[in-house]
Amino acid sequence: MERVLVVPTQLILSCLGPRTRGFHPGLEGPCLALVERHGFFEDRPSAEESCEIKQVIPYGVLCARDAASRELVLLLRRSRRGGDARLHEKSSIGVGGHVNPPDAGAGTLRDAVLRAFERELHEELEVLSEYTCRPIGVLNDDSNPVGQVHVGIVFRVDLSAPSVRVREREQLSGELVSPEAVSEHRGSLETWSSLLLEHLWPGAIPRAVP
Repeated sequence: MERVLVVPTQLILSCLGPRTRGFHPGLEGPCLALVERHGFFEDRPSAEESCEIKQVIPYGVLCARDAASRELVLLLRRSRRGGDARLHEKSSIGVGGHVNPPDAGAGTLRDAVLRAFERELHEELEVLSEYTCRPIGVLNDDSNPVGQVHVGIVFRVDLSAPSVRVREREQLSGELVSPEAVSEHRGSLETWSSLLLEHLWPGAIPRAVP
């Protein structure tokens, strides 16, 4: 049975402050410190049913520049053949997944989050250029059942060239597009991706005309 890294919900929420929903830039340090001190591994079925704990999900956004130095973002779309039915035909700008005991090894739980992200990144994608990776914040959304049992540690991956390919093409498609093009898919975006888009590229979202 799969075991996943979790942390007590109330500790994470107290770290995020009074407005817990959304993307919280700069809080990755305090939240990772909580994971290091209070995180533990739980059977995934139990973790999916308990709002007392949150599963820690490293969640990375891949960015690049085109020949005209315009910013690009990797937009992914999952088919009906993917493993999690909740994600079928959903679009996303995030790559990531659960943290498992082998990711920790003999190291710290904090390091395990980064190792899990690197593992998930290379399982799903072929990154064909050099890149840098850094944590930039925390995602939380308790407005739906999935969000109530997960918390995201957000990484920004900057590619030195716009060169990346999806590995499992029967389950996933992807392309580097402008933030404005991502905005056109808002109706199918995962909640976390919508929250990130609103914060990282607010100018890409059309404003309603009064």
